[in-house]
Amino acid sequence: MNSIDSGVRLQALLLLLLSIIFLSTPFAYAADIPPESTATQETKTKLDKLLKSITTKANSVTQLEGSIAGREGLSRKIMAIRLAQARDALLESNLDFIGAVLEQQKDGQPLPSYQEKAKIMLASHRALAKNIQTSIVAQITMPAEDLSAAAEAAAYERIFHHTANLDHLYLLLINSINFARQLGLDASADEAQLKNDLSSRAANVSVLLELARNDVRGFQAGVAVLPDDTELMARLNLAKGRIHKLAAALNETVILMNQLEMETTSYHELSIAATGQITAEALEGGVMKMLILGWGKEMSRLLIEEGPDLFLKLLIFILIIVAARKFSRVGKKMTEMAIRRSDAKLSLLLRRMLISISGNIILILGILIALSQIGISLGPLLAGLGVVGFVVGFALQDVLSNFASGMMILIYRPFDVGDLVDTGGVFGKVNQMSLVNTTILTLDNQTIVIPNNKIWGDVIKNVTSQVHRRVDLLFGVAYTDNIPTVEKILQEVVDADKRILDEPEAIVRLHELGDSSVNFVVRSWVKTEDYWDVYWALLRTVKMRFDEEGISIPFPQRDMHLDTSEPLSIRIEQNP
Repeated sequence: MNSIDSGVRLQALLLLLLSIIFLSTPFAYAADIPPESTATQETKTKLDKLLKSITTKANSVTQLEGSIAGREGLSRKIMAIRLAQARDALLESNLDFIGAVLEQQKDGQPLPSYQEKAKIMLASHRALAKNIQTSIVAQITMPAEDLSAAAEAAAYERIFHHTANLDHLYLLLINSINFARQLGLDASADEAQLKNDLSSRAANVSVLLELARNDVRGFQAGVAVLPDDTELMARLNLAKGRIHKLAAALNETVILMNQLEMETTSYHELSIAATGQITAEALEGGVMKMLILGWGKEMSRLLIEEGPDLFLKLLIFILIIVAARKFSRVGKKMTEMAIRRSDAKLSLLLRRMLISISGNIILILGILIALSQIGISLGPLLAGLGVVGFVVGFALQDVLSNFASGMMILIYRPFDVGDLVDTGGVFGKVNQMSLVNTTILTLDNQTIVIPNNKIWGDVIKNVTSQVHRRVDLLFGVAYTDNIPTVEKILQEVVDADKRILDEPEAIVRLHELGDSSVNFVVRSWVKTEDYWDVYWALLRTVKMRFDEEGISIPFPQRDMHLDTSEPLSIRIEQNP
């Protein structure tokens, strides 16, 4: 304890001596300095201001070093943290001053007195940085093994905070070494010590990273056995997070090592292997080449040791898939034959769906069996497919709505392929059906695709679903024509057309007395495929017979009555 206190006192005396020298030097050189320009005076004012700040911070460090000697417990920890922060601030201020001096030197304004002060500061940096490093390292303690996951996470978070401070110190030391070279000082000893510290740090982080990877493997094995164990899952997540933070810390150290032109290839490889992330620095220095060579060696080893087994499994996988495809085709053909032989009246869509499902089920079973042969567990795979199916189903609600409507159309069969329908605002022939949409070919040869939910939610009019249809025609004749003669002509025309069915019997009746005509209705039953031919033929034949028999088809007419009891007056107006 006495040796530590004596060392602290010695450092305090050195810092105080440096402060006195800094404050007294400008007056010692004042008599020798020739008249200065305004720019030079402003520069000196700026540098003197920096020196004053440095003196204040040096005094603060001296006071804290004197205060910490008699402290114990928590109070000593607090003072140690304050002292480390004060030393770090002093080191940064020193570098700011040295950088400003070197900037003036580059601008052609060498200031010898300030350069000497900069050299004195650089000489003190080794001891100052050593004290900061010792203070930071003293605060880094590995967590105990019996801690909970939460406590362990907090402990590692403190460690990463301290190591970040350590990286900041190393960066300041690199700047200090660079400044020393620019001032012509020998910094080889400081550089060698820093390289040694960085090498030790990189090696230690590498070991911790490997341990974290081993922890992840162990916890993953435990979670596979006990998937519901929350403590195991928490420690697995903690180990994964530790890997990424350690890899980030290793990358920061590697960046510092690259500034000192140190070898870092092995650390790049470890970082990529741990996280799978390739950084920009890893692409330099032949790191990717080493990784590719390493992967190639690993692949060669796997092919030699496990190649025959892998080849056999792959061969079995391919054979099962090929056999499943063949059985799928056979299953489709057998299903198609069974449907043809059955008496069930199934729609074309339902027949196609049953044939497709029978083949696809066989193919899917074959794929699952093949996957199990190459070591893939089907339980997690099926569970994952279930989750994916739920997410996809939620995202494709409209598609599933169309699918549900297609299933309803499939079950209730309101129409089939080839039927003439009027639905969803479209009139035409059903050309193609699926579980999602229906394709209709209009009478003027337009192809229209309608979603099934729009069809099922609307009125469906199937024109050709029945075997027989009734042809309804209305004929109007003049009031002066003979009604029995008209009835006879219409009955003869109906009887003469062999396409008109005897049952149900055709009807010819006087239907109504219209405004301008006497209207007769003709209702005859025909086969559905003969509907339009009979419709057009009856219209043509009746018109021709009416013309032959002198039966007139009157135009709409109105009777107008004029009151002639008084003469009409006509007035003509002319525009001016």
